[in-house]
Amino acid sequence: MASIETSDLHRTPGGSNGFRKQLQVATQCARELIDELNGSRKADMLASGAIHGLALLAKEASRRSLPVSEKEVDYWKEVFFKWCESVKRHFAEPVRDEFRSKAEADFALIREKADILSETPWEQLRTRYVHPVRFPTREAFDLACDRAKAKYPANLGIALDKYLAACVQRLLEADDVDQPLVVKVKEEPPEDRPGTVAPRFITFDDGVHSIVVTSFGGLQRPANSGLGLQKAIQQQLRKTAPGTLEQLEFDSESSMFTVRSRSLDSLAAVAQAIFSIAAAKKNSSS
Repeated sequence: MASIETSDLHRTPGGSNGFRKQLQVATQCARELIDELNGSRKADMLASGAIHGLALLAKEASRRSLPVSEKEVDYWKEVFFKWCESVKRHFAEPVRDEFRSKAEADFALIREKADILSETPWEQLRTRYVHPVRFPTREAFDLACDRAKAKYPANLGIALDKYLAACVQRLLEADDVDQPLVVKVKEEPPEDRPGTVAPRFITFDDGVHSIVVTSFGGLQRPANSGLGLQKAIQQQLRKTAPGTLEQLEFDSESSMFTVRSRSLDSLAAVAQAIFSIAAAKKNSSS
């Protein structure tokens, strides 16, 4: 094992991975709780705590390392302050302005550390939030089951899902309460075909370029994940262009392959390796 050159617990080789996982968990928690504030007039403070917790983590995070885009953070802020305005009567007057000021500071810090690589997926995922339905007691859940069974007696499990989804949809979209509940089903995206892969090339303001892959259905195991693709590319480059590895900075995780560099030639070698791996999958499927 190589010598560890830092005393920061979250910057050691393994510690950085653990810290990144906490950033992902905290970001997803904030995402879900902010979404629950959309249109709410309840003084529910869960979202404010989640935002502050994410901001505290962001203080120690490196630039652009939060798994959320600037556009999404702007959306969070818009939803949060609309909610804040609707529940301001619940705040004691001396703390009302200070609460807003602290929230502004937290959102500014989170936006500063936001990852611009996430902007395209955010545009696609904005309308695909999961809206959790919570029951205060087991009795309330059983009552919902009984009512769903009466409304859809054929299949209780599916019926309850449909009934609850329709209820949530009506609450979120303010449908006419006199109309029957109807569940809107979203189409699933088509599966990737063998041998298809679509890396994205991104150029940053500081002259650094990046290749990102977020879909791995067209790649062969074990390269059908971010970390698997990174390992496969590194193995191939050691054979075909070993000098390029020193100019590349890999930062992948299971759901995303990411590599950065100032050298376009090195990134071109990475792109060639990706398509070589995809071609191997296509040939094996022919």
